Formats: sequence, C-alpha cells, structure tokens
Amino acid sequence: MAGQSPLSRWKPFFAAFGLVDAAIEAAGPALRRDEIRSARGEVVELLCGVPAGDARKAEELCVALDGFMAESLLTLKEVPAEAVPRVLASSADLPKAVGALRLHHQSARIRELARDVTRGWTATVEGDVARAKERFDAVRGVNNNKAAPEGASRRPLPEAKRESPEEKERMEATKRKLREGYREAEDAKRQRTIQVIAAPKTVEQRRREMHPILRERSRARCGSSTAVVRRSLVSSFNRI
Repeated sequence: MAGQSPLSRWKPFFAAFGLVDAAIEAAGPALRRDEIRSARGEVVELLCGVPAGDARKAEELCVALDGFMAESLLTLKEVPAEAVPRVLASSADLPKAVGALRLHHQSARIRELARDVTRGWTATVEGDVARAKERFDAVRGVNNNKAAPEGASRRPLPEAKRESPEEKERMEATKRKLREGYREAEDAKRQRTIQVIAAPKTVEQRRREMHPILRERSRARCGSSTAVVRRSLVSSFNRI
C-alpha cells in the first residue's frame, strides 16, 4: 500500500520484545538481554529510515526483526520449569503478548515458537497444580485418620468417683499397716546383720579342747622347759 510505513508489519508486536526480554531476565540473573536490545534497536532505527517505497529494504529489516523475535522465543522456551512461575510473574501482559504472536504474526516460524512457549507454560502450571493437589490430599488424608470418630467428642467424660469417709478410713488403715510392715522388715534385716565378736580363747581353753595325747605332750614340753630354767638359775647362783 502506497505511503504505508515499513513498520506497519511489526507495529502490533513491538511491545512483545520488551515483555519477553523481561521474562527471560526474570528466569535467571545470567540471562541478560542488553546486547540483544542494543542490536535490535539498531535494526529498528534502520527500518524507520527506509523510504516508504523501498519495500525490499523494509522486508529485509523486518526479516531481521523476525530473527530477533525467534531467538527470544527460543530462549524463553528453554527456561527451566522451576523458573516458569517467575517468568509469568514478570508481567501480567506477557501471556497476552505471546498469544498475539501465536495467532496473528505473519511468520509461521514465530507462530510455531509462540505456540510451543504457551504449551510449555500450560504443562508446567498444570503439573504444579496436580502436585499441590496431591500434597493437599495427602495432608487431608492424614488429618482424617487422626480425627476422632464423629460423635466421640460429643460424648461426655465420666465424672471422677468420689470416695466416701469409710473408704478413706480403710485406705488410711491399709497405708498404716504397710508402713508398719516395712518397719518390721527393716528391723529384722538390721538384727540379722549384727555380728557378735567373741573374745579370743585363752591358752588354757585351747588346751582343754586339745586331744589328750597332744595335751600330755604340751605339758611335758612345759615341764622340761621349767627344769632347764631352774638348772640355769642354780648354776648362776653357784658361780656367784
């Protein structure tokens, strides 16, 4: 169409570039897009400078922009599943922008890549929901197993039985008998442990208990020793 800007083909999709770049950077700090932005900006400037009648030059630059978008969608597609929540949280307009590329862009390759990205997001979200539901069901099942049967909590607790004065008296008497029994057992134990130490036997007592023959020999030895002592004393006196 005469007088139509060469940017008309990309005008509805320019916002998608910034949204996709922000989503990729949200997936990880290493995925910086500064160089891509700079190179893409140069292409846009060249496209803006193309005369309206130079359709061939404009198409070449639009194809270059298609290449930038394809690279962006491929990078977004390769984002790990655990980073998808951060990607989707980067902007509420991101799904709408990628959906517009999937439905309305002239490049079949870009439409296909946009479709793959949205499918990956859907699978990740559905998987997260399924796992969350499984965890919820598991926790609920555990709680149900621990819960008391219906009506059990409504059943009144039995009242504590109160003791009558007679029962208290019998209990006290039983306690006294037990204490007395313990004391008697302790006294008997102490008496059994007392040992009476007898005085040592004298020589005369041991002699009485000796056999008669041994007793006679002992007396003979004592008599002989006495005679020797007497002779020694007499000899000593005679010398004096």
